[in-house]
Amino acid sequence: MKKNNKLIVSLGILLAGVFTFGALSSSAIDPLTSDLNRIKINTEINNKAEEKVLVQVGNQEITNTDVLNYKEYNRTSQSNFTDSEVLEHMIKEELFLQLAEKEGVSATLDEGRQEAKKMKDLLSQQPIEVQETHKKFIAADGVTEDEHWKKVAPPLYQELLSKQNLAEKLLNDQVVLLKESSDIALVLNQYKEQLYKSSLSDGTVKIMDKSIDLNE
Repeated sequence: MKKNNKLIVSLGILLAGVFTFGALSSSAIDPLTSDLNRIKINTEINNKAEEKVLVQVGNQEITNTDVLNYKEYNRTSQSNFTDSEVLEHMIKEELFLQLAEKEGVSATLDEGRQEAKKMKDLLSQQPIEVQETHKKFIAADGVTEDEHWKKVAPPLYQELLSKQNLAEKLLNDQVVLLKESSDIALVLNQYKEQLYKSSLSDGTVKIMDKSIDLNE
């Protein structure tokens, strides 16, 4: 399971949204660029380590390498999550994605390609400093820009769109209820927590490494 590129996609969304909120200051970009060498070195080390399957979510496996790399990339957000917290988050997101497929609201790969093209076009309209920051993150991931936009980004945007589609369906079907629009993230997180607990109980999530202790 390769999830390392998701931060790059998230970064692209952030940087492409600069025009909405005003230009990013150099103080906002500098912490991102200063972490590039650390990310590149540490993920290379992680990828060479012996890989172990930690959990199986449906037919999808999450390995120790997935967790370490996800944690490494997300240190740029100044958050310090434990391995257990990262694993739990990854399980919840995978369950949500698989539920989108079950509910018939998964986005197509072609829609992912269209979204990637849209984001690429938005980034091209941003200041050079912003564009160069995104290019450096792509390079740190070990792929060319062309490979990123044509091969890496589309399936990841497909996942993002699938999750958005499911969230909209849950809201429209009143599976989750809002008191205020600002509650969207909160109620979706609560729904994911319930989905997580029920999936641990019914065996959808299987612990493959005995050293793993997940909270039900």
